[in-house]
Amino acid sequence: MSTPARKKVLLMGKSGSGKTSMRSVIFSNYTARDTRRLGATIDVEQSAVRFLGGLVLNLWDCGGQNAFVDNYLSSQKDTIFSNVAVLIYVFDITSNEWDGDLRYFEDILFALRENSPEAGVWVLINKMDLIDKEDPQRKKFKERKADLLRVDESVREELKDESIREVLRCFPTSIWDESLYKAWSSIIHTLIPNISLITSHLTYLRDLCLAVEAVLFEADTFLVIAKSGSPLDSRELDQQRFEKISEIVKGFKKTCSRNHEQYHGFEAKFNDCTVILEPLTKNTYIMIVSVDPRVETGALLYNVHQSSAHMVEFATKHTLEVQKCGICRHNKELKYDVQGDEDDSIAAWDDPRP
Repeated sequence: MSTPARKKVLLMGKSGSGKTSMRSVIFSNYTARDTRRLGATIDVEQSAVRFLGGLVLNLWDCGGQNAFVDNYLSSQKDTIFSNVAVLIYVFDITSNEWDGDLRYFEDILFALRENSPEAGVWVLINKMDLIDKEDPQRKKFKERKADLLRVDESVREELKDESIREVLRCFPTSIWDESLYKAWSSIIHTLIPNISLITSHLTYLRDLCLAVEAVLFEADTFLVIAKSGSPLDSRELDQQRFEKISEIVKGFKKTCSRNHEQYHGFEAKFNDCTVILEPLTKNTYIMIVSVDPRVETGALLYNVHQSSAHMVEFATKHTLEVQKCGICRHNKELKYDVQGDEDDSIAAWDDPRP
């Protein structure tokens, strides 16, 4: 089995911004209400989270008190900001010290760009639920985002490093709704090795099932890993429907756990669609939606079961250096290049032949 790909993720933000609360909701199955008993992060808390077998996130939750931040930018600078894959920086939208918060962020961004120029930068402007009633158009969020993009551009111009390609991305979040899952799913999606190939295989399975949507969720966090849509997306559907499903299922799994039960899956046939949400691999669940009246839940479950072994093996590969898989060998739309794989007489990596 391939050695897991390890990615260093910095989680930073001023004290009280909510970064530890969101980490606890996503990775420790806390409810939003549970986070009220959390204390402030002291210095740096490190944890390892495994995704899809082939990816391990080394999550560094950095305390946001001024004394800690000053140390990060001085004596701990090389340790904190070297070899970073992603910086997730959390702001409190209700902060009355925006100018000071922005200056701290600029110093941190500069240190990151100096030590890890290829790192992705995601800014989560948190606690949006506290201002949405008085600011339904989210003008304040848009103003904050514009300020952050100006800081990012300023740091780029000052460093003049051509290896800095990643543009800062900004999300409005709240631990009380699905926006948190939307932001973190987007972040994790960029870190998973071979995500485009996983998505293309998901599309292959979706078409095989005569389905209109197929969505892959991580089993523990229930974050959306990959999705394969169809013309269904053109209808007037909730654009965050998958993230809402993440939040609902995660809550239901927690309820099952409290009652000493285990969530196994969901299947249903309605008047206009058939839906299943079932385990695909040890690390993932898959949701398949079909609007074809001929499709039965049994057929969907059979195809999922048959594809499971292939996806287990495929998802653990974070490098593709030997052979293609059999599906890609025979489907030009899923084509990818592997050096030395031009000879079709050489068995594909998933071929059962010796």
